[in-house]
Amino acid sequence: MARVSLLGAEGALRPPGHVARELREDRVADVAVLEDHLFGTIPAYARLLCRQLALVRRPWLVQADAAMLDRSLLRLAAQSGCRGFVLGPDPDPMRRTGDGVFDGGSLRTAAADLRRIRRAGLLTIVHLTLGRPGDDAGVFGRAVWLCKAGRVAFPRLAGPPAPVILAPAQLNADDVQSGLEWARRELHTHRAIWRRTAQLNGAGTAALVANYRARRAIVAAPRVEATAAMRLARALARPIRIRERVAFVSILVGARGDQMRHAWLRVRTMRDETLAALVIRLEGTLDARAARMLVARVRRAIGRTQERIVVDLGGLERVSSTVLTRFLEEHAGHLEALRGRLAFRNLRPALDAVRRNLHGMLPNAAILEHALEEAS
Repeated sequence: MARVSLLGAEGALRPPGHVARELREDRVADVAVLEDHLFGTIPAYARLLCRQLALVRRPWLVQADAAMLDRSLLRLAAQSGCRGFVLGPDPDPMRRTGDGVFDGGSLRTAAADLRRIRRAGLLTIVHLTLGRPGDDAGVFGRAVWLCKAGRVAFPRLAGPPAPVILAPAQLNADDVQSGLEWARRELHTHRAIWRRTAQLNGAGTAALVANYRARRAIVAAPRVEATAAMRLARALARPIRIRERVAFVSILVGARGDQMRHAWLRVRTMRDETLAALVIRLEGTLDARAARMLVARVRRAIGRTQERIVVDLGGLERVSSTVLTRFLEEHAGHLEALRGRLAFRNLRPALDAVRRNLHGMLPNAAILEHALEEAS
């Protein structure tokens, strides 16, 4: 497989005619990989390159950003001999922010962009780096979902570079390795392989065979089950919409007694080895209904296991009055029974803010002060 750079010696883009001439003079007729420039970021250059390569009559792959590929450009690339696109790891195909935060809408848009490539009859080779700083335990499940929903023919999963220094609340090397092995196995079940590779043009058969060869090596290794943190992250992945029309108290700024019309509770999960616990970080707004749904999802995910749980309130912005009254009264007995297994992080600043915004009042102060343990 020949590799051809689209950049010249001084870092400028090479004329498409020069690239085509280099491929024409290379007597090897295998697939050429065009690299060092993201195809589609300069549409005029990409179209001119396609027209020049159509005269060479040689199959080629190119590095690209899926968001930059529209239908007309994909059609032109396919007609000029393109067989597929190499995506990632930079820019990130999962479209995470710098701190690893996911937006469900962005992930769905990324999957739609990948399916658009698939509908053009082209293959995708997607490189995903999982376990980066800021990633939670749910990153592996989201990567699997993206590859399946995006019909990725060749997913390439890898951990972060070795020199990365992990903070206490980030995934450790063992978690990353277990997650990668689990994700690879999930992507190479019979159903997943056919979903990702079936109904492609001539290259589909080769992709199908290559995936089954990879499956043979993956299933020969010992089976790796999803960890408790991964199961919990998968159960809590879907945001919970806030539906109660009651007064909310701000935890960040001055007291607000307004109602929320459009708000969500988002949850991130990871294991913290320094605490020997699963950390559930709440972000957004919390009402009694969302709190009950959160408790139910946690119970279904980890059952009656003896895992220690730490609830991090650092990302919470608003809490409803019904959480401070009705929900705490309903679950006071359960909170006391979980003493020693359930702890909170950033609890004291949140309580101080609520007390300040309620002018010194704090409903169910006894439960909050005595039944709840705070983790450092």
